[in-house]
Amino acid sequence: MGTRSIWSACIGLAVLSSQASAYSSQTSSSNMLLFGTADASIEYAKGSQSVVKMREGEGAASRFGMLGSEDLGGGLKAIMTLEAGFNIDTGTEFFGNGTLFGRQAFVGLSNGWGEVRFGRQYSPAFYALLKLDPFSLNGQNSPFNIFSSVSSQGTGYVPYTSRFNNAVQYLSQDLGPFSFAAFAAPGEVPGATSTGLSFGANVIYETEKALLFYAYLGQRGGAAVDSALFNNHFVGGSYRFGPVRLGGVFEMASSKFKNTNAARGYGLTFSWDVTTNDVFKAAATKRHVIGASDSPLFVTVGWDHSLSKRTTLYTRLVFVDNSAGGSTTLNAIPIDPKSGASGRSINFGITHRF
Repeated sequence: MGTRSIWSACIGLAVLSSQASAYSSQTSSSNMLLFGTADASIEYAKGSQSVVKMREGEGAASRFGMLGSEDLGGGLKAIMTLEAGFNIDTGTEFFGNGTLFGRQAFVGLSNGWGEVRFGRQYSPAFYALLKLDPFSLNGQNSPFNIFSSVSSQGTGYVPYTSRFNNAVQYLSQDLGPFSFAAFAAPGEVPGATSTGLSFGANVIYETEKALLFYAYLGQRGGAAVDSALFNNHFVGGSYRFGPVRLGGVFEMASSKFKNTNAARGYGLTFSWDVTTNDVFKAAATKRHVIGASDSPLFVTVGWDHSLSKRTTLYTRLVFVDNSAGGSTTLNAIPIDPKSGASGRSINFGITHRF
């Protein structure tokens, strides 16, 4: 499907969604909601070179989508989510591969026992980390992106990722302060059931002030790595002291595949509700590859000012520090391979949600 056909389909779906919304106002059993985010910023970045550019998604990724539900009676509901990403600076599809609903696309059932979802969706590890990160796991500037790095871990090492195709997931209802989730996503390789299989779970304890969680993601690689298992373990938490929330996270990434190195990740988070309209936030992560010298540091500092419930002005300062010979980067700061260069960026942007 070409890009033009993709966006023609999206426009058609938006029209159908608006018609469905009108219909749902006449029928209490079903609902359809069109939603989205538009985000743009101007940024200066300097690493091995400097650059000035317009960026999208620095506050929140630009997207639009549809949420649907139908009351089936007895507390049972059918649910669905379709969510597409786009680049507001160019108008192109975000993933660049012709994916229509690349962010999320699932259907399922919900009841008092929780939810079961089928389709492309986030993993339980993502949902646990999302509760901790003050930058909401932003794909551009969250320091938590360091957990996706596989630099110096060996050829073929499978990185941590947040979304999975073909996934079946169960999310529990809140059991007091506890909740849990589990998922599996087959690789769909004929004759090789374990190849490409991904699976994981989380357990979360959350109150108004305290957050604690454990999350696991396991991914089996392809034939090139003999369907080896690659593991990511996360333990984290935070606590609110009045308007301030402090948190931390530890990650362990490992595999028994030959010639690969384990890695450890560490993170600290901070957020401060300065006023009802202003939030100061910061996060720092450090990654260390065991048996190698690669040890990058990511730091992001931000300020959000709400103009309304739907519109926010923001600024982000990003710092990257590499060890000798390293070239890990964040926020697309230009850093030459194996240069050991550090980098920084600053931007000012606006986010509007509808």
